[in-house]
Amino acid sequence: MQTTDGKTLAPTSPLELAFQLQRAHMAASSAAERKQRGQVFTPPEVCRFMAGLFTHIPTHFRLLDPGAGVGSLTAAMCERIAKLRTPRQVELHLYETDPRLTPHLYRVIEECRKLLQASGHSLSAQLYNEDFILANASTMGEAGLLFGDDSERADGFDAVIMNPPYFKLAKDSEYTRLLPQIIHGQPNIYTLFMATGAELLRPDGEMVAITPRSFCSGLYFRAFRRWFFRRMGLRRAHLFQSRKDIFREAGILQESLITLTTRLGHHPKEVALSTSCGRDDLIGSATFLLPSSEIFDDSSRQLVIRLPENPIDAEIMWQVESWPKDFSKRGLRISTGPVVSFRARQFLRHTYDAASMIPLLLDGSVRRFETVWPPPHDGKPCALKVTAKCERLLLPAKNYVLLRRFSAKEERRRLTASCLLAARFPAAHVALENHLNYVYHAARELSEDETYGLTALFNSLLLDRYFRTLSGNTQVNATEIRTMPFPDLETLADIGRRVRQLQDISPEEIEELVLTTLGIEGQIRRRLLAEAGR
Repeated sequence: MQTTDGKTLAPTSPLELAFQLQRAHMAASSAAERKQRGQVFTPPEVCRFMAGLFTHIPTHFRLLDPGAGVGSLTAAMCERIAKLRTPRQVELHLYETDPRLTPHLYRVIEECRKLLQASGHSLSAQLYNEDFILANASTMGEAGLLFGDDSERADGFDAVIMNPPYFKLAKDSEYTRLLPQIIHGQPNIYTLFMATGAELLRPDGEMVAITPRSFCSGLYFRAFRRWFFRRMGLRRAHLFQSRKDIFREAGILQESLITLTTRLGHHPKEVALSTSCGRDDLIGSATFLLPSSEIFDDSSRQLVIRLPENPIDAEIMWQVESWPKDFSKRGLRISTGPVVSFRARQFLRHTYDAASMIPLLLDGSVRRFETVWPPPHDGKPCALKVTAKCERLLLPAKNYVLLRRFSAKEERRRLTASCLLAARFPAAHVALENHLNYVYHAARELSEDETYGLTALFNSLLLDRYFRTLSGNTQVNATEIRTMPFPDLETLADIGRRVRQLQDISPEEIEELVLTTLGIEGQIRRRLLAEAGR
């Protein structure tokens, strides 16, 4: 805390001290150093919120903080315990590998000790300057608890609180070899922290974690989801609408999620969900309940975790899932553009010659309904030189729906689609960069009405809000689209015919047309039309 003249005041609590030490460390270290360690510090508001989620603090309380940093999360827990009337014996176990943080961590723990003692409690602490996952490798072998017996452990923890490091691991990493049953593709270390923490809990022990939301869907995390939720029951999830606000001091942009899970072996009947814009409006964020069976969807054998932001999004989820067939069963297919720019660099051109080249479409070519080519002079390639070596990168120019694979970090909409119509395209073939997905029919060419109708649905808030319940990534994965429910092609063609008659393809017009054709009324309609008009 600082006065108006810039002088630093003495901290008044362990958490305030931890926050001062966070800022001191960030000033003394580079962003590159912190990124290499996956080091992101938890803001005080988030620490207090997370500490408040635990539902049971027994008389003898064993707490694990596996990525302790300067001790912010532990400090928040101790401040909560200090307010309890019945004396608690608190036993802390903290892991931190950065030697520069160790002195800070000792200072914070000492302040926690003083606070608890003054409040009639006691504290003992064990600090480990070693890697949390590797240090607990003995429990993770074939004969260990991780893949073996799940009986109660006398030394299990009552609670785990964590903000684990975030970085991708190489496939041959020593970490991934420890946990082969939950690893697929290129894993992220935060899921290994979650798995190890879960394994060290006693039955009915609780874990509160702030992590990226990415583990909730996608092929890379499917094995982890199955492993983790066979052991842990999801009781609470808190979403943040802003990707940049939570860790704004560090400039981190990601979709973050706070979860409360319990070592149950089964799921609670209901999950409490809440949402805030960022960290400043955490307190008082509204909570609503949904059955666990509606949060976990294993119909496509992906075990996707759906997280609607509010009751209206839950109604949208129910409405969309009333459509009887999914995208693939409607005869539709989605693929990723085959041109990878850095691999095809020798064929890329910045000017177009119809005699020897074909048009190249990039993600910037896709606007709402409109495929822009040639592009404005933005320094990016617009054509592909045709040679025998690059023929496999060419697609016949047909009626396609083009879908951006990536959205900007704070972009309001996740889905942006345009029509590519063969009759209006200047060449017989087209090259699509791999930042685009393209939608087509498995057995025939899409009609122009179907193309417009699909594009309208993808550009609607209805489908965008549904997609956000499934995915916490800025990337639009083809796997997620393939398993989404979809209206029949006759209805989509009807939408397309109506779109083509519009004079103004505005967001409001498209939303009203889609909702009317699909027969969606009531609160969903009112909310989506109001939002489309903003």
